[in-house]
Amino acid sequence: MAIDELPEGITPSNPRELLYPTPENQSVVFAPDSGKFAASYPILQNITTDSASIVWALNTPSTGWVEWGTTPNLGKFARNSEFGLNPYEQDFLAARITGLAPNTTYYYRTATCAFSYRSAYDKTCESAQYSDVYTFKTAGPNADKVSFAVMNDTHNQIKTIEAALDRFDELNPDMLVWNGDLCHRYPSSYIVKTSIANPCDRPYAAERPVILSRGNHDRWGPFAHKFTQIFTPWIQSNPRFRSLGYNVALRFGPLAMIVLDTADTKPDTAESCQGIYSSTPYRELQAAWLKEALMQSEIANAPYLVAFCHIPLFDHDPKDGKEHTNGELKWTPYHNAARHFGPLLDQYGVQLLIAAHRHKFAYSEATPERPWAQLLGGGPLLENATCIYAEANARELVVTCEKLSDRSTLGAWSFKPRF
Repeated sequence: MAIDELPEGITPSNPRELLYPTPENQSVVFAPDSGKFAASYPILQNITTDSASIVWALNTPSTGWVEWGTTPNLGKFARNSEFGLNPYEQDFLAARITGLAPNTTYYYRTATCAFSYRSAYDKTCESAQYSDVYTFKTAGPNADKVSFAVMNDTHNQIKTIEAALDRFDELNPDMLVWNGDLCHRYPSSYIVKTSIANPCDRPYAAERPVILSRGNHDRWGPFAHKFTQIFTPWIQSNPRFRSLGYNVALRFGPLAMIVLDTADTKPDTAESCQGIYSSTPYRELQAAWLKEALMQSEIANAPYLVAFCHIPLFDHDPKDGKEHTNGELKWTPYHNAARHFGPLLDQYGVQLLIAAHRHKFAYSEATPERPWAQLLGGGPLLENATCIYAEANARELVVTCEKLSDRSTLGAWSFKPRF
């Protein structure tokens, strides 16, 4: 079946969904009949100055762990054990490594053991299967330069994802920002395994950490409620914000990065939501967190400050906006997220906001009223998709946006240090 077709017998509930097929008949690269317990390469995430998380997909119910160390000999172990039980999962395993040092390179590999329960005294744990040994580097303020690349609105489009990963391999950024709407909807773990965990048979995030900015479509479907299995939440140091997990403030060399979760576009009370969302209080709590995050010394003192979120906080074309029944606009600054986050970006010196959601490239320069620029990436079909690449050093932050289909440059911008 072609990747741009829906499976036979499946009729979309909305004609727009024909643009965003779910590859239900696409085989997982590490298929069960391959004899592999894992269904993906490791996915490195949640990089901080002192910790990191690793997630990998499974073909069979398994337990597992991560071996790590400062040399290829490894020697240390991490696994997410709780309440006296080691992990046992159907779809994804995860392990969080702690006690790390800033700006330091570490080595690791995953171990996966198929596990069968037959009765309380009759169960089998198979011998471990190991991944290759990979490396990663922790965050910290001491690096001379740092780079990142952004893809967004991939909506299960495997051709688009593959083209983006090809370009990232050429650019070799330090990290990858996946700026929301990774999938069009989340009916099951299978779509996550084939569209996120292992879309293109390569270890695209085994050494290059993925930083997620969650989109509105990343809340659609039953498995969206289990999203923490594929992207583990960030751990907030302030107990007040422990219920937040997809917003973070990071410092990499001269660059400070703020990641926000704009949640859903529709009001919580909209009939189509059927009471499943609580986006407004979620954004309100994030706004309180954001103010504290922007005041942290490592963020406030960074030469460059860039924010990321899926839904734009500034409308490039108000006439293109869509109005909901209660009068709240979908795109404009009247959107709930813009009201909560925008004034704080103004106040604390954010230079650039990188967003998505509109499925087309757009750039707006900073103005006296809005002192931050806004850059939107395009997608999801390959002809509209973009690659955003940025590199920061002591002299400047240079950001480039290009079309993925032909590598033509859509724009390039330079930002000087804030001080």
